[in-house]
Amino acid sequence: MLDGQRAQWALFAPVMLGVGILLWFWLPWNMQRQVAMIAALGVAIFGYALSGTVRRLTILMGLLVALGLGAAEFRLQQTAQPHLHHRLTALEMPGTIASVSILAGGDRTRLLVDRDATDIDPKLRLRLSLPGLPSPSLVPGARIAFIAPLGPVPGPTMPGGVDPARRAWFEGIAASGRLTGAPRLLENPAQGGIRQLRTLWAKQIDNGLGGEQAGAIAVALTVGDQGRLSPRLAEAFRLSGLAHILTVSGFHIAVVVGGVYALSRRLISLWPWLALRIPALRVAALIAGVAGSFYAIVSGAEVPAVRAAIVAWIALGALMLGRNPVSLRLLAFAAFVILLARPEAVLGASFQLSFTAVLALVLVAQAPFAKRLAHHRHHGFLWRVPKALSLMMLTSLAIEIALMPIAIAHFGRTGVYAALANLLAIPLTSFIIMPLLGAWLLLSALGAGWLVGWALVPALDGLAAIATHTASLPGSTLVIAPLSPAVGLLLAGGGLLIALLVGRARLAGLPLIVAALGLAAVQPRPDIFVSADGRQLGVAENGSLYLLRRHRGGYVVGNWAERSAASADRRLHDLPGSHCFAGGCLLNRHGLRILALTDDGDEARAPLARACAAADIVVSPAILPQSCQPRWLRLDKETLLKSGAVAIRSKPRTMQSVADLAGDRPWSPAALPGRVPSLLGSWRWIGVMVE
Repeated sequence: MLDGQRAQWALFAPVMLGVGILLWFWLPWNMQRQVAMIAALGVAIFGYALSGTVRRLTILMGLLVALGLGAAEFRLQQTAQPHLHHRLTALEMPGTIASVSILAGGDRTRLLVDRDATDIDPKLRLRLSLPGLPSPSLVPGARIAFIAPLGPVPGPTMPGGVDPARRAWFEGIAASGRLTGAPRLLENPAQGGIRQLRTLWAKQIDNGLGGEQAGAIAVALTVGDQGRLSPRLAEAFRLSGLAHILTVSGFHIAVVVGGVYALSRRLISLWPWLALRIPALRVAALIAGVAGSFYAIVSGAEVPAVRAAIVAWIALGALMLGRNPVSLRLLAFAAFVILLARPEAVLGASFQLSFTAVLALVLVAQAPFAKRLAHHRHHGFLWRVPKALSLMMLTSLAIEIALMPIAIAHFGRTGVYAALANLLAIPLTSFIIMPLLGAWLLLSALGAGWLVGWALVPALDGLAAIATHTASLPGSTLVIAPLSPAVGLLLAGGGLLIALLVGRARLAGLPLIVAALGLAAVQPRPDIFVSADGRQLGVAENGSLYLLRRHRGGYVVGNWAERSAASADRRLHDLPGSHCFAGGCLLNRHGLRILALTDDGDEARAPLARACAAADIVVSPAILPQSCQPRWLRLDKETLLKSGAVAIRSKPRTMQSVADLAGDRPWSPAALPGRVPSLLGSWRWIGVMVE
């Protein structure tokens, strides 16, 4: 059976590399990761005792898993630098703006600032937020003096949730904070450069196109800045399954590279003298690769765009060598290179969605029915159009089916009509909007953008209309509680076996998918959530999330609502069996007696010791006295500072914290400041940010 799959072996190289990387991220403690590395190398050594095909595969499997563990460890050590582990008082600090991002429809601006080195700390990158739109002087490269209280980058809102602290570690962000006022300009940036070009283009596009949201959409497609979109339209794109169109990634790079390649090859062929003297295909591929890379850089060089540009170069290289660019081997090679360079990408939704979509696209393109639909010889126009539309619909449907589990696993929701919306939006964007937008940018430099602007603005407004109308349809969004890592792993394993194997061996993936669906149906979910600062507590029951405090649709409560597939529209005093008073609430949950305290009053603090002794769990945003000893958990400020946010299952009584999953890694709440664990030893000292 293994010999029959010999041609498919190479496709599993990035899979086994990814297994090693996932082991590194899933095993919380350094000793566990060291044992995993020894076990992987032991498997490789054990392979030498075998023979034939099994021997080669066992050795390669062990070495690739060990390589994945080593790549993740190397990346951790490579990005190690001092981070902030405590709160800092707001003082004026000088620095240089690295990037400016407009968020939430212009309600907030995010700055990445490289703070100048001090006598104690080296030069460090800070993430700062500013209410409203930035002033015209706040552009990348400008030197500013700013005042902001700084603190550590916050961790996940719940165990297993999106971890901003982990992402900040790999992005080199040492601390975060909010500006207390407008920054003071110290020095204007040097003229020229990509960052100034992006800012200039964004302003010109937004001002030059107009339309209800045409300029904002064009800015997102060109320079990757979605902050100019209204919150209502941005939400419509998410609910309709069209958010990927606004994020410069594989789709946009493919459109640019494919369009430039076709145009360049056509222009070269129109000049016979040149076409006879140069390899038109290779030159066109080279021009297309440069254009795609330039587009990725201008759009902000975000990880999805850079990854797509790398994949595009690999495909163009295959084309120049006379190989088929639509190949699973090329896709596997691209995934291997990216995972080796950026192992943390395997955990991101962007990487998973991108490669799954391309994998589905390649499988559909190689399917016999797709080849028959794509074969147009001896068919007239009336036959070609319905066949092309059928192929597009089937491709879009296959991609949406493949992406649905990933969307649910990460976001707890997926668009029901996403396939239909993409069937309309992708051709509109690929064949009308992107070419017109490119022509408009070139003509605008000559003062003649109006020649195509009359057609571009309605096309952009039409894209917005597709998203808005699709999102408003009844039942347009399927909301499901996010899948557990075990369910996601089984689904991914089963899907990869079906996609990468050939013949009857593909059936080996079906039991894994069936097991994943069964596990998803019975997987236990937490029903009590406690925030990392102890100020908010939520209880999920019957599709509603009952909260201790009022909220304004904040990030923490929004994540809890997604995790529990509930609407955060109730207060704890509405929950049957609860009693709220000026100083907090007392509730019973499946036999658990929970005392949640606030800082609104002191009525509950006089007999605090007696109240704690009668409770199983006590939650408080303050540091409780030692006399407060509940029967099970004391979640006060001191405890939560080391554990992070907590999720509890009341039946059975189990608790999991952010620190339980993060372990001793440097972004964990339980990590010792300034120490980074080492796979080849115990730990090494990198220092801390102190001023």
